[in-house]
Amino acid sequence: MKPTFHADPVNGPFEDPCVYIRIMREKRALLFDLGDLGKLGLGSLMKITDAFVTHTHIDHFIGFDFILRGILRRDVPLRIFGPENIIGCVEGKLKGYTWNLIKDYPLKIEAFAIRDNRIAHASFHAGNNFTRFDHPEAEFQGTILRDSFFNIKGLVLSHQIPVMAYSLEEKFHININKAALSDMELPVGPWLSDLKKAVRELASENTIFEVSGRQLSLQELMRIVTITRGQKISYVTDISPTEENMAKIIPFVSGSDLLFCEAYFLDRDKDRAFERRHLTASLAGRIAKEAQVGGLELMHFSPKYRQCAEELYQEAMREFKGERIIANPQK
Repeated sequence: MKPTFHADPVNGPFEDPCVYIRIMREKRALLFDLGDLGKLGLGSLMKITDAFVTHTHIDHFIGFDFILRGILRRDVPLRIFGPENIIGCVEGKLKGYTWNLIKDYPLKIEAFAIRDNRIAHASFHAGNNFTRFDHPEAEFQGTILRDSFFNIKGLVLSHQIPVMAYSLEEKFHININKAALSDMELPVGPWLSDLKKAVRELASENTIFEVSGRQLSLQELMRIVTITRGQKISYVTDISPTEENMAKIIPFVSGSDLLFCEAYFLDRDKDRAFERRHLTASLAGRIAKEAQVGGLELMHFSPKYRQCAEELYQEAMREFKGERIIANPQK
């Protein structure tokens, strides 16, 4: 199965947490957190349509300026989601600059803030010098973005301040059966992307596709399509190591194919973890085990462990009991 999403940390575990998710064959990408984005080239920045910010501490939000500068002339909007203060923080960032020469620029920024069971929405458009425009609030029931083939859910947790955790869930995965494709004497090509789109959007079975001079209906082409469970990728960082947070996060990330999770402290420093309101590697491993995730990628390590990073992986592994932990020491 070729995955729909490729998720990679932008930085190493001792640097700003930030995960870049490529949506394959869509020329589009998502971001979990807006930390230091300096390692992303302009081509990667231009693909980002949505950013999901956990909270606005500097190491999770400083990249806003970098992405803004990179996409300023882009006509595709940028949507930013975050906790209850995100709209004010976006507004504050934009007010830090002078915008007298951008009225003909196309960029539109849409900011969405989650608070309890409500989601607020404000627009900042270059054509209006990024002046804030507030929309009516809407009800929030857990899903913050619905796309044609995936949903993104958000969960409010505590880091003394409200922070968000996020989960990206593909509704279902579409596989092309190459043997059936060969039996029907059909070529591989861009038309398969159109076919997958039609399946995702529940198009009529009478929808016609022209392939190598032949006209075939969606109903006929379903012979080459296999539907399987979709991917799930979750992201958790900067949460207080309380049982209340743990009770919320484990069902939220349950069944994830890949969980990105902070491991800021070792368990021997758990008193410091409670004081600084961060998870230990042991707790990251416990979350992964109890949520039965397929893979765990640790991130956001305290600088105090630069000389013994392997201990963080080992501690998480002892809790996770031998499942797949992804190390990223080279970054």
